[in-house]
Amino acid sequence: MLSIEELTELEEAIMELLPDTITQALAEANRLGKLDELLRLLKISELLGGQNTFDSYKEGKIVVIGGTEVKEKVLLGIAATLGIEKTRFEFHLNYEDAKTLDFEKMQYNPSYRLILFGPTPHSGHGKGKSRSIISQIENTAGYPKVERLMSGNELKITKSNFRDKLEKLIMEGYITNDQCA
Repeated sequence: MLSIEELTELEEAIMELLPDTITQALAEANRLGKLDELLRLLKISELLGGQNTFDSYKEGKIVVIGGTEVKEKVLLGIAATLGIEKTRFEFHLNYEDAKTLDFEKMQYNPSYRLILFGPTPHSGHGKGKSRSIISQIENTAGYPKVERLMSGNELKITKSNFRDKLEKLIMEGYITNDQCA
């Protein structure tokens, strides 16, 4: 940790160099999908306004994450009855899978449309300073829409809440079934 004097000296050095390096820093942050994070740290995120929106394909991948007793084959059967092809799904139905899953591959990737979360560990790769992996993804720009599969007040993947959530998102036009695509 720096002393007040050291911090002041660092600030002066940064302010001197900033005009020459800001363009490169902004371009790199934008390329890495971290522009919103940089501006938030600098307390100037309002400069982006509504321009920092990211959208993915309505017929994109649907990722299902969380421990469940329901078999993948059963969930795929439900999806098939709703007209959604099995190739659109990526399942991680082991409770511990979320700890090591590379969520960053989904960030700013238009082929990922939706993440359905069931019960997952609070800690894991990419959690950052958030309370949980789910919170981190929900509060970071560029990720697919996050929906929590709930049973009462707890995260739980059931046949009925899986079907209900997909039906709702199809009705809202957020995802397409492959018969309408």
